[in-house]
Formats: sequence, structure tokens, C-alpha cells
Amino acid sequence: MKTADDKGTMLEYMRDESRRSGNCEKIFFPTSEEEVISIFKENPRTPITFQGGRTGVTAGCVPDGGIAVNLERMNRILPLKPQKYGGSIIVQPGVLLQTLRQHLRPYSLFFPPDPTETTASLGGMVSCNSSGARSFKYGSVRFYITALRMILPGGEKLHLKRGACLARGRHFSLTCESGKRISGVLPDITMPAVKKHTAGYYIRPDMDMLDLFIGAEGTLGAVTAVELKLLPVKKETWGAVIFLPSEAAALRLVRLLRGETALPLTLEPEALEYFNSDTLRLLRRAQRSKEALCQMELLPAEDCCALYTEYASDNRKALKAAFEETCSAMESVGGDPRRTWAAINSRNMDKLHQFRHAAPECVNTRISEIKKDCPSVTKLGTDMSVPDHCLEEVMSLYNEGLAAGGFDSVIFGHIGSNHVHVNIIPRTMDEFNRGKELFGRWAKDVAAMGGTVCAEHGVGKIKTALLSELYTEKQLASMQDLKKIFDPCQLLNRGNIFSFLP
Repeated sequence: MKTADDKGTMLEYMRDESRRSGNCEKIFFPTSEEEVISIFKENPRTPITFQGGRTGVTAGCVPDGGIAVNLERMNRILPLKPQKYGGSIIVQPGVLLQTLRQHLRPYSLFFPPDPTETTASLGGMVSCNSSGARSFKYGSVRFYITALRMILPGGEKLHLKRGACLARGRHFSLTCESGKRISGVLPDITMPAVKKHTAGYYIRPDMDMLDLFIGAEGTLGAVTAVELKLLPVKKETWGAVIFLPSEAAALRLVRLLRGETALPLTLEPEALEYFNSDTLRLLRRAQRSKEALCQMELLPAEDCCALYTEYASDNRKALKAAFEETCSAMESVGGDPRRTWAAINSRNMDKLHQFRHAAPECVNTRISEIKKDCPSVTKLGTDMSVPDHCLEEVMSLYNEGLAAGGFDSVIFGHIGSNHVHVNIIPRTMDEFNRGKELFGRWAKDVAAMGGTVCAEHGVGKIKTALLSELYTEKQLASMQDLKKIFDPCQLLNRGNIFSFLP
């Protein structure tokens, strides 16, 4: 098993996309379950931080002392299991999303979760219950995990298959491969009633216990294998970027495309994404300077904001009908089909995908420029989601807060799930600190709406304070008591989810 303790390698593995850095004594790169078990047994009282592709934005895999265990070399893909509708496949946690997609292409099957960063590892996606653009139709990673293999502190093996182990009310009991039983009581909490939620442990009465470990951010054990449900690829995918005169028009169109009318839609959109006027302004600047979108026609200067939508079907007539309905809905809110970017083939769909993913890349570039003069600055990004009826209310909340603070910012993301990312681009540490305070106030208001403070990126080490807006101190303590059942010394991924230690 490869290890590293030299300064150069250590620096590379001490950070993720949050731009936060950590430290540890040594990094291990296991290639098998047996090597993971040996790490546990040879380091019984040492804090351990698990890592994957390090593409997260909440510092979840950034170590704070102890040792790091990077699972990138556990990257085998087992043979596909065809099924009547789709298939399933078992992968190790170090497999990258882009590698899995390439592997599945000849089989005309796909794994629906679609995070922006395709170099994310499957283990990391399990850890924070990733979702992405297509979550509007398909939901998060949770819905496509049918089994997990875990190694617990002490080296116990735990194999969980969906439907095989259910809690009885709030009581649960799991059996390790050695025969050891792990029993306990789930915390008495109620999760927000939103479409996307990854803030703390997944807890429901009578729940499938497999779900406890999805989105647990590496705090309960090491994932060593994942069985994934796959879906058939549709024959055709069509998409559009719809430019609109106002945010109000965009929000009305969102409700129409979500089917919130008396008339049923021919097809449900695969994705429904929003880009506000500040985001379009940032993209225009990047396009002019040749930093992004160089192969695309120029972004229109007169439009206020944009929606991206995507449809897929085996039936071209259904796609045509969906586009006709979209054009009609667009015109009803003041949009112009003649100024819409449409794609009905793979080459043009690739261009639309470039547009969809350009915003976070341009934000990162802007932050890199600022860091030359103010090295301590990092971007600030929300990950909050609210119930459907609060969409307009939360957008007003964001806009008013940004205007009052005079921030340089952009808003983009998964508006189909009422889950947009507000990115503040602080130019000074004063702006950074004021932005963090604003996010804290928003978290309180979002929780009051029945929303969640973390929808898809997880809590990590950066957003632990926001959990106190969702749960009481007693409820958070009961979550930590649940962690102690699996990790009695609280050594795994310390600092993730819980900011307090024993």
C-alpha cells in the first residue's frame, strides 16, 4: 500500500475546491478492503479523514491532524448486470464519474446524477448525496444506490442492501459480517420537506438503514463498494437556453415548465436551471476575454436573465411537442423564441452544456484574480433550498440582501428544485465577513420557510454553524450520539457535520 509523508505530496492532498487547507501526519492510498481494515487496526486511536477526488466545496475531505486515507486507487468497476429496464453495476469508491460514464456508453445506459464536476469520485458523491442539474427529474444519488459495503472503525465489515434492513420506528439493528450486532435508536428529528436535503444524517421512522450512510460525509465508516442502479439512455436529447426580460418572467416560466397548470405537459424537463443578470454579465466578460464560451455565439446584451431546460425521449414527436409547449409558455411571459438558443443534436447540446457549466468556472477564475491581492479571500456560495411555494419569497430575500450589502455576486443553479447557488465574490476580507453574516441570516429565514441550509454539497467543516438553524442543540447532540454508536471515539472525518467534539 502506498503512503506519503513528503511535503510536496502532502500539500497536494491537504485541500479541496473550498480552497481550505489542512494538515495530517501521513496519507495512505489503499487499493483493497483488506488494506482499509489494516489502516483501522494499526491506527486504533488516530483521527482519520477519508478522501476521494477532492472536488467538494465544504472542506469535507480536508484533514485536521491525524492521518488521511485517500481512496482514489480503489477504482475498479465490476461487470455490468443487465436488467429488464436498465441495469446495475458495482464500483469502488475511487471511480470517477467521468470514468463511469465512459464505461457505460457502449451499453446505452447512464447513471442519472449530474454534478458539475465530472472528476468527482463515486465515494465522494455517496458521502454528500450529490445531485446536480438533472436532479429536477431524477433526484439525488440516494435514489440510485442499491447496496453499500462499509468498513467500520475496528475493521468490521458491513454490507447493506436496499430493502434488507429497516428500522422499526426509531429502533434499528444491523449485523456485521462477523456476526457482531450494532443496535441503537435514531434521533427524534424531522427533516425539511424539500426536494433536496443533505444537512446532517438522513433520519426517518421505519427508514431503510442503507440511507443513513448516504450523505453521512464519511463520519460513520469507509465506503469500499457501491452498487448503482442504471437507466437506459434516451434516443434523443434536446435543450434550450431561454433569454428573458426579467426575473419575474423567469419565475413564472419555471412554474409553467414544472407543470403547475391545469394542462399536463407532454414531457417533464430533465433539467431546469437559472442564470441571473449578474451571471450573464460575468459570462459576457469571460466571452469577450476568450476565457469561456469561445466557440459559441455572443450572449445577447439586452436580456436580463436566462433559463436552461433539457428534454429527453425515444419519441421525436414528444420532443417536438415539448418544444412547442416551451415556446408557448415562453411567449406568455414575454420571452422571444427567435432569441432562444436551441439544440436538437449532440454537437449543439455539448455547446449548451458548456454554457450551463461556465458560471462556476468563471466565478473560480474571478476569485483567483482577487486572491493575488487578498490571499485570504475565498468565494462564498449558498446551498439552500425551499419548498415550492416559497420560490419567489426566497429569491426576493437573496436579491434584497445582496443589494443592501453592495456585493459583487452571481445567482445560478437548480431553480427547478428551488435550489439556486448565490455566489458572493468578496473583494476584501470585510466583504467576506459581511457575506458570511448575511448567509447566516439567510439560513435562519430559509429554515423558517421550511427549507434546508444544505441541499447537495453537504455540511463539511465550513457550514456546521448553519445546522443550528435547522435543529436544536439537543437534536444535534442526539445526532452525535448516533455517530458514537458506529464511531465510539469519534475519529472519522472529525469536524464534518459536527463542530463540537467529545
